[in-house]
Amino acid sequence: MKYRLVELLQCVRCQGGLDLCNVETRLAPNASGQIFPCERYCSLDGTTTIPAPSRCAECVETEIVTGTLRCRQCREEFHIVHSVPWLFKERAGLSGSLLSNTVRLYSRLWSGGHRASAHTEPTHVGAVEETLSEPVVRGQIGIDAGSGCGSDTAVMARRHPSVEVVSLDMSEGVYATQQRTEGMPNVHVVRGSVLSIPLRSEVCDFGYSFGVLHHTTDPLQGLKEIVRVLKPGGCVSLYLYEDHADSPWKAIPLKAVTALRRCTVRLNTRVLSALCYILSPFVVIAFSVPAQIMRRFGATRAIADQMPFNFGTTLFSVHGDLLDRFGAPIEVRYSREGVAELLRACQLTGVSIAKLKTLAGWVVSGLKSVANRANEREGRP
Repeated sequence: MKYRLVELLQCVRCQGGLDLCNVETRLAPNASGQIFPCERYCSLDGTTTIPAPSRCAECVETEIVTGTLRCRQCREEFHIVHSVPWLFKERAGLSGSLLSNTVRLYSRLWSGGHRASAHTEPTHVGAVEETLSEPVVRGQIGIDAGSGCGSDTAVMARRHPSVEVVSLDMSEGVYATQQRTEGMPNVHVVRGSVLSIPLRSEVCDFGYSFGVLHHTTDPLQGLKEIVRVLKPGGCVSLYLYEDHADSPWKAIPLKAVTALRRCTVRLNTRVLSALCYILSPFVVIAFSVPAQIMRRFGATRAIADQMPFNFGTTLFSVHGDLLDRFGAPIEVRYSREGVAELLRACQLTGVSIAKLKTLAGWVVSGLKSVANRANEREGRP
């Protein structure tokens, strides 16, 4: 954890500021040499007086390994574990079975065999930008809300070295993110919930969340939290599951999957993961391979785009998607109107809604309005 992060954080219980206590540090690599000075508070020196650039250079090369973040108002304490701050309501945060099972599933999924190097280029950010015809990363700082193993975080941070990215996830995937982004001074890894983001209001220029809100107990609350941390005019970009009401090719298999989920979500995560490994080659042969062949011909290209699991590339490439599909305790799906209603509830303007062809679902974006900011300050919904 970097000292710089403290200025951006707040207590998830009372929204108070945080102080560092009992820290242990080590020298951190700075691959780019980039410096990100604080604007309001220097946690390294514990003062509101911003130090000289030479002191900032020293700060960015210091990593906090262990320590405590203590709220100035309610005195609640949050721990820094292996350089990652755990900023969620620890006493009750994992008490609900839906939440605890979700965290357990994605901790296994993202901290397992998905620790690719920081130079592996995933397609999510690029696919979102291509579909929306607009950039995801804007301004000086943003949040990847529900970052999983950090593949998108790493891509955004590497492509935009002068932009800070807060990578937030509730699972142990934060440590895969930490590994991917080692040496990137513009990445801050935080373990916390998208339903209670531990950032101060109006600190981000962009918010990005790929495939996360539909796995939460309250997607609207999650989106409201992302919007809360945006500055007025800040942009949010999302990927959400589609209900496939207009596509029988996908609607019929989805009904079968939904029926099976009643049993599979109760299975032990390791057992389900093994079953998904066994199932993956059959799914690829049955759906992915035919879809790839049909994409080569104009007459069948549209059918290929409607087929489920049309994105598989190798026999075991859909294992993670199967585990996600059959194991996630919570799964919310949206029609186009349902997505539009979600965005309207957060008073977003300049809304764009499109389908992501490579993965079945909606890609949407919108801007935080001034009216939204006024409602937040007055406490109106």
